[in-house]
Amino acid sequence: MNENLKTIHEAFKKLGIEVSAAQYSITEYSLNTDLSFKFTNLAEFVTFLEIGHDAGKTELVKAKVVEASVNPDSFFYVNFYKPKVVEL
Repeated sequence: MNENLKTIHEAFKKLGIEVSAAQYSITEYSLNTDLSFKFTNLAEFVTFLEIGHDAGKTELVKAKVVEASVNPDSFFYVNFYKPKVVEL
């Protein structure tokens, strides 16, 4: 695992958040939070999400990147958020 991804996984672990449960937005800039991270390109982000084996999920993530007006072949930031808990 590359150092960037290792650092990101450690941040999630420190905050006690499961990557799969986190919500996120994709932007060309960082929101400067503990859960804002720069990814080199779409391939690195897909590797982080551990979905490279699933072409359907990879295409959905690529669509989110393009929808955010971000070039999937260039760097971008992913700003993660803790999952919201619905109160009853």
